Amino acid sequence: MWKSWTFNIKFSLIAFFATAILGLLSMGALGGILYYPVSFLFEPYLNINDWHGDWVWPTVIMVGMLWSFGFVFAAVAWYYLNKISDSKVLLISVYVAILWLWAALLWAGMIMVNIGQLT
Repeated sequence: MWKSWTFNIKFSLIAFFATAILGLLSMGALGGILYYPVSFLFEPYLNINDWHGDWVWPTVIMVGMLWSFGFVFAAVAWYYLNKISDSKVLLISVYVAILWLWAALLWAGMIMVNIGQLT
């Protein structure tokens, strides 16, 4: 079964499991790193380095772990987009954009859930 899958599916599955494990084992480093590419969206809030409280560490760990699902979403998008376009530049751009958007959505959700503790 593994041999019949495309490179994209194999890569995305490996990346999914690796980032899910890394999100936990990195003790929040992955989630913290993911904040920086999307941080300009959240400028009205304090910098991540200024956050404090019992919610911060579990939130950063959770973002890192949940981000792994972005690889699944990106693989599905690649599969369907590949049927209408053979452009590798387009496919890779959409793949990366989905990973970035997923990080932005995760951080937006976590900030909204904990907005009372940010101010």
